[in-house]
Amino acid sequence: MNKLFILLLSIVIFASCSKSKDIEAEPEEQKRPFVDFEIVPGDDPFTFDFKNNSKEFKKLEWRFGDDSVSHETSPSHVYATTGTFEVNLKAIAEDGSTAQKLLVIKILPDDIVYYVAENQGGNKVKFGVKTSKVVIKSMTWDFGDGGTSTSENPTREYEAGKIFTAKLMVVTEKGSTFSAPKNVASKGSLKEVTAKYLLNVGPKFIPSKRFGSRWGIVADWRVNDAVLQREGGMGGWDEWDGNSMSMESWGGEPDIVNGKIRQTTLLPLPANQYYYNLDFVGYQWKNLFYTVIAKGAEIPDVDKVENNADVLGYTKSSGNPDSGAPRNFTTPFIVPAQSPVTVGFVATFIDSDQYFRLKSIKLYEVEK
Repeated sequence: MNKLFILLLSIVIFASCSKSKDIEAEPEEQKRPFVDFEIVPGDDPFTFDFKNNSKEFKKLEWRFGDDSVSHETSPSHVYATTGTFEVNLKAIAEDGSTAQKLLVIKILPDDIVYYVAENQGGNKVKFGVKTSKVVIKSMTWDFGDGGTSTSENPTREYEAGKIFTAKLMVVTEKGSTFSAPKNVASKGSLKEVTAKYLLNVGPKFIPSKRFGSRWGIVADWRVNDAVLQREGGMGGWDEWDGNSMSMESWGGEPDIVNGKIRQTTLLPLPANQYYYNLDFVGYQWKNLFYTVIAKGAEIPDVDKVENNADVLGYTKSSGNPDSGAPRNFTTPFIVPAQSPVTVGFVATFIDSDQYFRLKSIKLYEVEK
């Protein structure tokens, strides 16, 4: 009898415990925060409103990509300068769980202010702002040749045939500051048009053929037989100095007589003033070397460059940069009427140890 009573009591106790567990309240599942926001441009290119669309959060942390932080729900922010900024919003829930979203803002000087330098006759240009998306509190012009001005429309006389990098430094009404660079020359401000008219201009020129570990033929440029005198019949491309365009007769290699490397523009050049800019790794010229720009599909032979009616511009060069000659120089030229144009080099290397290795080419036209 006692054993039966104990067994029944155990069953009752077990049933009671099971029942109490069944009715115990389950903890509510925590919802993770949902994060989202929009960037709304303000009243100038440096000012933005940030519209918060996040949910299930206790706290927000905004980082604007310029070391500024805000915990407001939908803040506004004024950037102090131009640049690329990563805006990161972190939403933090009651239990500490987080979610983040990142968007990028780009503020570019060229999108804010547009200015030009216009030729005033001779080699004088006049600077002036044409359009601005900010209220300008103050401005300073750096002409790129050592001169500056705080005038609204200053004039400057430049050395002919050279390219300078001018800068307009602006302080806005809200205190943001930025600098807008522009290439200028004695005939006015310049616009780079290299990619529109020329192929394979460096840096890192591309070869169409290679032989061995060093020599090749430069792609997209026409290279005549006089230049193809290197090992394997190569010429025009050299792996040395970062894949350069080259022409070389060095250390017993065959002479180069009337060697040519040239390319005709992809489209006819409109009537305008242009600047053909070269950046050399190195060179040594003892005989005849010309940078040539000519109308049509060809450049003249080395002995006819200076008296050819089709030549629009040329530079005759000698020396080497180690003796003080420049590594970067420019050939200006004028296209009087729209025409295909061929740019390139023609040279004769008979004396020993002559070469050039070219890093890059740029073509600029005067802004109209």
